[in-house]
Amino acid sequence: MTDQTSREDRVLAEIDRLVPELLDATQRAVRIASIEPKYPGQSYDDLVGRESEVARLVSAVHAEAGAEVDVFAIESGRDNAVGAVRGGGGGRSLVYNGHIDVVPPGDPATWTSGDPFSGDVRDGRVWGRGSTDMKAGVLAQAYAAVALRRAGVRLAGDLVLAAVVGEEVGDHESGTTATIRRGYTGDVAVIAEPTGPPVPLAIVPVTPGLLWFSVTVRGKTAHAGLRGETRHATIYGAELGVNAIDKGFLVYEALNRLEDEWAETKRHPLFPNGKFALLPGVIHGSPYGIDVPFFLSESVTIEYCVMFHPGDDCAATKAAIERQIELAAALDPWLREHPPEVVWKLEWEPYRLADDHPVLPAIERAHERATTGTRLAGPAQRRGFGGVCDATWYEAAGIPCVIYGPGDLRLAHAADEYVEIDEVVAACKTFALLAMEWCGVEGARITPGRRASRRP
Repeated sequence: MTDQTSREDRVLAEIDRLVPELLDATQRAVRIASIEPKYPGQSYDDLVGRESEVARLVSAVHAEAGAEVDVFAIESGRDNAVGAVRGGGGGRSLVYNGHIDVVPPGDPATWTSGDPFSGDVRDGRVWGRGSTDMKAGVLAQAYAAVALRRAGVRLAGDLVLAAVVGEEVGDHESGTTATIRRGYTGDVAVIAEPTGPPVPLAIVPVTPGLLWFSVTVRGKTAHAGLRGETRHATIYGAELGVNAIDKGFLVYEALNRLEDEWAETKRHPLFPNGKFALLPGVIHGSPYGIDVPFFLSESVTIEYCVMFHPGDDCAATKAAIERQIELAAALDPWLREHPPEVVWKLEWEPYRLADDHPVLPAIERAHERATTGTRLAGPAQRRGFGGVCDATWYEAAGIPCVIYGPGDLRLAHAADEYVEIDEVVAACKTFALLAMEWCGVEGARITPGRRASRRP
């Protein structure tokens, strides 16, 4: 048995002993309703401060790992928790990142337990909002560092543990980008977002891009009794009225055609066909200030979430969408004179890691060693990510990034969210083994890198 294998065995055994602590911390974190206070439709004043409670919980684990602890906020009551585990020197640096804000739980009645923040453990799972997305991943990263310390392993390079706010609304200026600007950087970053499906604990080097926009179509209100005369070919045309909802659906149908075109032309080997799409997620149309169907609707607004191909960018995708809307408007006499109004609300560029980046085989080796003898055993698989995440902001800062973590994205933002406990444990082991290989171990042969972070 080599020294490296012996060290790895000690660390893996330490994680097995740590499982009760890891699960307890995950349960306690889930029970804190750290709903993103800037999420649309939420009361900021009612929610602000809960993220800080999770940050304090995570920072206590960072302290257990022997890290230099830094809890700080860009906005009062919205703390990030960063722990810097100093290496002995000479090794490559590594950043582990995850977010501690969660989306609103929706109607509690749709949750089997009736409590979206129960943190219950049953059926081999931890249940509750934020379990999969992504408090289990954050704590798996933190406890990997604890296991290294308890096993007597000191890394050669620095390891940074960043638990951040703001991810759920793209508020990276308060979260991930704030930690980068504070000096917490590294040679590579790993984000513990849930990387199933289609397989658990996939290795993800690429994400789509995301856009949020609204399109509003104006009509001309009139009495409901004039529906026939205004809808069909008559002598009146638009003179009597125009139902905005009818005209809005011309735009809707045009964007559906663009989506169908993308299904044929926008394909990627790590994503299923049809992945890149335009979701009309919210629609509201009515007469001005009156939500009854006794008038022709005066306006209709459709809110779209767009997931686009990682080979494209926000500017090109926006231009394609605007062109499609313009073409639809050009075919209709009313819309030609009253063009739809597009408002862009959020832009999130895609993320791509080079296929030959050395962190990919390193994390594959760590995953395969960590899952040996479990239902998760087998060769690691690379897949595209189902959504977007803070990898974009690491790329913007010149830091390569890969995504890997426990959980299933199909459960995120859904009722009855849970995370499989064996995935959490396997991820924790992978994070520990990857840190040992990437950063190197003091006293062993190492690959040199840069120092990771500031000293507060």
